[in-house]
Parts: sequence; structure tokens; C-alpha cells
Amino acid sequence: MENNNSIENNSSFPQENFQQLPAMQEIPDPEMLKKNIKKGYGWSGLSMVCQFFIMMGFAILASTIYSVIAISGFIADNPGATQKQIMEFSSSLSGNARYIITVNALSYLIANIAAVAGGIGATKKFKLKEFFGKTKLTAGNIFLGIIAALGIQAVSIFIQILTVQITGYSGIGEDSAAAIGFSNDMIANIILIIYMVIVAPITEELLCRGFVMNILSPVNTKFALITSSLLFGLTHGNFNQIFNGFILGLLLGYIAMKSSSLKYSIITHMTANANALFCSYFYEYKIFGELGEETANMYEMIHFAVLLVIGIIALVFFLRKNGKITNEDRMTSYAADPAIAEEKGLTWKLLLKCPSVWIITIIYVIMAVSEVSAV
Repeated sequence: MENNNSIENNSSFPQENFQQLPAMQEIPDPEMLKKNIKKGYGWSGLSMVCQFFIMMGFAILASTIYSVIAISGFIADNPGATQKQIMEFSSSLSGNARYIITVNALSYLIANIAAVAGGIGATKKFKLKEFFGKTKLTAGNIFLGIIAALGIQAVSIFIQILTVQITGYSGIGEDSAAAIGFSNDMIANIILIIYMVIVAPITEELLCRGFVMNILSPVNTKFALITSSLLFGLTHGNFNQIFNGFILGLLLGYIAMKSSSLKYSIITHMTANANALFCSYFYEYKIFGELGEETANMYEMIHFAVLLVIGIIALVFFLRKNGKITNEDRMTSYAADPAIAEEKGLTWKLLLKCPSVWIITIIYVIMAVSEVSAV
């Protein structure tokens, strides 16, 4: 196959990314290329590390402020309250649905935006507007991709159910599952919908498909797609969502690369999250309370079975219509000569030498292990 990504044939690529001499159009020095790409890989992991610690730091800060204000208000309203009553009120705050979802939503929003802005600003490899170029896919094509995402989500659900039946363990703890579920608090439910359907898809696509996938892509876009999907799955922090995040991330990244834009990966992500919320509300909250667990589970399985069949058919057509990922499937001009890069082992071999990638992997694997619980 003819190499269309060589430096000589692509004058649109920024010269600073290749360290080339402007007048001579020479092939970049392999060691300089290796050094530059290694920095990019390091930034992919570092952005995730920063996202995690910003998220945790803000969550602790917000929790402390909320607790102080709430306890002060309780004491003011109950001047004769005993120490025991104050402690009981303080303990009850951790189970407050509105408090949990609000802190989670704000923490993720701030952390994701900060990680994206910091990564783009520090690397100076591309600009935010490059992530939202003119799409190369038709509306019908995108519709197939969205239905395919729902099919992938159904596959993940059935694998989770099978895993629980075989092992007797769930990959997500009850507290974490409850934190993204509906309650009798209408305001908490509205915040949950805004967070899951709008905030999370936009900010996660900016971070994982926008910054991380692109900073990993100069050598090989397939490598960038797989690696960014792995990191995306890991950041969910529990085995149920790690698996679902990985396989869904592959499709979201594929859509972003084939369309050269985040627009439709965001819409697809929104649809998948909306479907998950619909199931959580309708089957696990409303019907569960009205008709019982057995009936609710039966209806939910029918729902996902239909999506599984339709979604897999859509996925087959979508992939056949758009073909394999190539090095031409890019959102930005950040690229390197693949012939030199592959010769030097500048994909997995180099990535595994980046401390930041190992740090974020270890953090989230530990979190995932701590979430495993007996059913």
C-alpha cells in the first residue's frame, strides 16, 4: 500500500512536529522523533492522572464545604441538639442523593475541562477547533453508528449478567451503582440527567477522543484508537464500566476518526448514556417499585435483547460501509512518518515506558478491584 502520510507528500503538517529543515524537506532525525512522540505519550497518561487528582481534590473540598454548611444549618435550627444527634445528621449526608450527584457532576466537569485545557496548552500540538471540523460521514451513516453503540451497550449488559451468574460477584459496588441511579429527589434526578446526558459525554469526548486519542496518533491511528479506549474504560473505575467503556470507546473513537470530528461521537455517547438512564429509571426504579423485581428484570432483558439484535446488524453495516481505520483517518495534522516510527518501535513499546500511563492504570485497577462485591 502506498504511504500517503510521508512528510514529503503532506506539506500541511506543521514543521515543528517533524523537526525538519524548512528549505531541505529532510526526513526528521529518528531520535528527535522518538523523543517528541514519547513526550506525547507521557502527556496522554499525565492528563488522566491530573484529571483523577483534580476530580478527587475538588470532591473532597466540595464535600467538606457542603458538610460544614449543612451541619451549621442543622445546629442553628436545633440549638439543643446533642453531639450524638449532630453525628447522626453528619453521617446521613453521605447518603443524600442530591449531594452525591451534584458533587460528582461538578468534580468531573471541572477535572475533565482542566485536563483538556492543560494538555492542549502544554503540548501545543493542536487547537480545540480542530476537534470539530466538517464531518465526512452522512446522516444515515451516523444513525447506523448510534444504533451500533446501543447494540454494543447490550452486549456489555449481557456479559455482565453472565459474569455475575458464573462468579457470584458484581464488578460494581452497591454504593457506586446507587450514585448513578434515580431517587425520590426530583432535583437530584434532573442533575443526574444533565450530568449523564450532557456534561459527561461532552467532556469525556474532549478528553479521551479529543486530546488523548490525538496525542497518541502521530505514528499509528489504530494504536491510538485502542490505547485511548483502554484508558477511557479504565477511568470508569469499576470492572462493569471498564469493559463497557473499552468496547464503546472503540466505536466512539472510530466514529470520531472516520468523521474527522467529535460532533458525532459526542451525540453517540449522549444517546448511549440516555439509554442507560432510561433503563435505570423505567425498569430499575419505576417498574421495579410497581410490578416487582422479576417483571422489571424481564422487561429490561427484552429491551436489551432487541437492541442487541438491531445494534449488531447496524454495526456490521456501519463497519462495512466505512472500512478499516487508516493513518489518513485523522482529526488533526499532528502526524509522523510511520515508516521511521515503526522501525524504531514507537507505539506500544514506547508507551509502556511512560510512568504516567502506569500510574493511572494502577490507580484505576485498584479502584476497580475495591468495587468488586458479592451479589
